Amino acid sequence: MAINDMFKEMFNEQKREKELEYQKEILKKVVETEYNYLNDFENGMGLLEDENYSEAFIYLKKYADKNNTQAQYEIGRMFKDGLGVEKNLKDAKKYLMKSYKNGFKKSGEILREIRHKEKGENLKIIDIDFENRKSDLGYSIDVPKNWTELKSKNKKCFDTIAIDKFDGDVIFNIKMQVFLIEIPYNMTDCVSLDRVANNMGCIESVIFNNGNCEGRLICSEGLDGTCNYIFIAKGKRGIYDLRIVVDKYLDSAYEDIIDHIVYSFNIEDD
Repeated sequence: MAINDMFKEMFNEQKREKELEYQKEILKKVVETEYNYLNDFENGMGLLEDENYSEAFIYLKKYADKNNTQAQYEIGRMFKDGLGVEKNLKDAKKYLMKSYKNGFKKSGEILREIRHKEKGENLKIIDIDFENRKSDLGYSIDVPKNWTELKSKNKKCFDTIAIDKFDGDVIFNIKMQVFLIEIPYNMTDCVSLDRVANNMGCIESVIFNNGNCEGRLICSEGLDGTCNYIFIAKGKRGIYDLRIVVDKYLDSAYEDIIDHIVYSFNIEDD
């Protein structure tokens, strides 16, 4: 090997060693930062559990401002109830909404509670008109005309998605949708609706016939402060899941509409 090549190889080796050391330092700093981050967050949650709200607020607000969804939820709750900080509903809603939009469902429950206290039902449902829709998924259902219809991201299994909400509000009042769980043709008799219902979690279900088809009616509560009414029934194409999700504070206001929608559902896949 030529001397020049020997030096090149030596310099390359030294360069690789330096780069490796540099990468190790970067990784070490990242790990230390993440450890301190998690450690401080856990400290904040521990202080919250011990009801040391003032200290907990200092720790958790730092992580709420770094987009930690649980920290945003906790800070929103503390602003709402005046725990360790002066009560401020505007800031409470700001942090709770950030958390909710980032997927932390429990924030929705407090946002609904705040909205209910501020607006009450503030809702008049009189002489609602419905329009019967026939879906390509093999069913028909009545949809309230004044609700906002949403486009399905997958028309092969979701359809007739509609919501009602207060003007300009991110939190919906009520939502309806139908989901088809496709099953190989004429194999639905092998599927137990009771088992399907049991797989949905801690819920209550009853045998129910809406006058058009028989299935199971299921009731449950959502983490986001909602009541869920689910009607599942068999058709030749599979299992149909009609789902109505309503703000628990508005459940009674929408009672007649929920009944109308459920009783209008009909499987037409023959």
